[in-house]
Amino acid sequence: MFGKFDKNALMLFTGALTFFLIGGLMTTVLPWITEKSWGNPVAGLKEYSDQELRGRAIYIREGCWYCHTQQVRTLESDVKRYGWRGVDAPISLPGEFTRDKPHLFGTRRIGPDLARVGGKYDKSWHRTHFNNPRDLVPGSVMPPFPWIVTSNGGKDLDDLVAYVQSLGRGRDWRPNHDYEQ
Repeated sequence: MFGKFDKNALMLFTGALTFFLIGGLMTTVLPWITEKSWGNPVAGLKEYSDQELRGRAIYIREGCWYCHTQQVRTLESDVKRYGWRGVDAPISLPGEFTRDKPHLFGTRRIGPDLARVGGKYDKSWHRTHFNNPRDLVPGSVMPPFPWIVTSNGGKDLDDLVAYVQSLGRGRDWRPNHDYEQ
């Protein structure tokens, strides 16, 4: 039966296209039909405040999402690396991103993942980090962003920090609700 495919290019193309479409349907359409919880926000997920939305706009404008992802993958190394004080970070769920338009998952991990960074560092840490990342992280490849620290009398920094501090707080997963302010 399969010998026909070797001798007929049209049959080979049709068979390959059929298998491709079946695979595409099984990995993209079927999960969307069968899994109804994907469009529902996770418990405790709040809408962004106006300040967080302004910070998100700065995050997008400065291209932060080109180097930082915002999703903890199902890899053990991810859940360990992005955890907090010995507690593994939970993997990202679709319901955590229902308020994000556009989604800022990112595809490159030049910098660390930011999905669970909210509350890990205080404002003074962020101020130093955006002004010159190598002051805190020797060997960092992140460029300095001193204009964020000083623009609008520091308002841009406050907005950006508010957005970054909101990341990962939709799920209460840290021990003793351990979030710095």
